[in-house]
Amino acid sequence: MLRSWLDARADGDWYARQCQDLAHATASDRPLNLLFKAMGIAPRKLGKRDLALSGAEQSAALVLQPGFDASRWSVDQAARVGLVLAAAGRLPDGAAFAALLDELSNQGDIQEQIALYQGFALYPRDPALLARAGEAVRSGIRPVFAAFALRNPWPQAMLPQAAWNQMLVKTFFLDLPLWPIQGLAGRADEELGEILCDLAAERAAAGRGLNPEIWRLLALSPSPRGHALLRERFASERDGSILMPALRLAAQESPHQAVRALALPAPPGTAFADEWAELAQWRE
Repeated sequence: MLRSWLDARADGDWYARQCQDLAHATASDRPLNLLFKAMGIAPRKLGKRDLALSGAEQSAALVLQPGFDASRWSVDQAARVGLVLAAAGRLPDGAAFAALLDELSNQGDIQEQIALYQGFALYPRDPALLARAGEAVRSGIRPVFAAFALRNPWPQAMLPQAAWNQMLVKTFFLDLPLWPIQGLAGRADEELGEILCDLAAERAAAGRGLNPEIWRLLALSPSPRGHALLRERFASERDGSILMPALRLAAQESPHQAVRALALPAPPGTAFADEWAELAQWRE
């Protein structure tokens, strides 16, 4: 799939040769050196323009890997991910692959790290990769964190709940949107609601703004404290306020009847992520 994308946009033959060399490399060929070299020159060989996938290409990608969203990928990023996968094909297990990712991350520049973490969308869902995923969650470098957290099916499928909650809270500190994070509705637990109530109180006390998507997470969470905070905010907001559309949308999406009762029902077929993308004030 990646090769077909690159064939249509760049020098696919160069990319194919690098993948073949990596897939058949022996110890004497120093495969790690081959990989570092290929990843380093990929932008010069292929360019950095956006992939700009067609609707048909994106649909085909979703068939191969549910949740895979390369809508923000560039040509060189797709190539770098493909090179990593080609090199990984000769490794014996997930632990060896995790060691390879560690080596690449420790020695790569920021652009290489971004591609590395975007690639989690196509990596095996192997617990051996959790340590490297944890490094992404802890990263204070906004584009590196976003490469892992946004538009990626791996976190929702694999992160332990504590790490998942940490990732969501981190988006607020890095001023990133939450709507591109996959799996929000299915993993909002009570502890997350409690953490977000504390965060909302801290921001309010400091007179600082907060991404309105926090109300979405409080509405999804089963936290009684979070629901009480939502009711209080509904009562204090006027119909024409800037925040009221976000509060209503949060209530409409909630799985909890008492919260849904705060707003009129959502129209049938509402795509909540799309609605939040329109409302969100925080951008990538």
